Amino acid sequence: MTDSAPGVEMLDVFDDMGRHLGIKPRDDVHQAGDWHRVFHCQIATIRNDVPSLVLQRRSDNKAAFPGLLDLSAAGHLAAGETPVDGVRELAEELGVVATAGDLVLLGERRLVDDSGEGHLNKELTSVFLLRDDRPLNDYVLQPSEVDAVFDAPITDLLHLFSGDLEHMNLVGVQHAGSSEATPVTAAVTMEDFVPGTSYWVNLLVMCERFLRGERPLAI
Repeated sequence: MTDSAPGVEMLDVFDDMGRHLGIKPRDDVHQAGDWHRVFHCQIATIRNDVPSLVLQRRSDNKAAFPGLLDLSAAGHLAAGETPVDGVRELAEELGVVATAGDLVLLGERRLVDDSGEGHLNKELTSVFLLRDDRPLNDYVLQPSEVDAVFDAPITDLLHLFSGDLEHMNLVGVQHAGSSEATPVTAAVTMEDFVPGTSYWVNLLVMCERFLRGERPLAI
């Protein structure tokens, strides 16, 4: 175990071959551009017979991609955690309690970008799907992370990312799970989403297959 100051988030770091190199504070990892592990989980559901995703809108206070639409839950894996340990992100960000057995693994993707947190973001991202049909009003959002949640029909999202639609309308709940919870609508374009068109399209197609009970699934 590596000692760290209270409140300092420690991450495992890896080389280009995925070999573990050690443990470093999160800020140092992003400043140095070290490979580190990240958890992604996309919730898929069917609303009124329409296959849909649950999207979160990131808090305006986030260092990376503030105010943009993102997949349901995402977060860094702490030092020593395995990919399925990221299931805690669902509870922390959305109030969704799930087990590792509820998750369906799509695989691991590598991402390199400038997210706004440090100079270079290099992620080894484990991507999971989760079927959850609870209404949006039953979510409990972490205000520092998530501003709102939205239902988004998969077909409309595919048309948006293919360029067939210039915008689409989303219906959701802002500040869900708090005394300030209110219905919210948003007319969104591709610019309102965290960047990554090919990732989004692949994820959407996999969610369609997942909801139909089809296999295989991969990212």
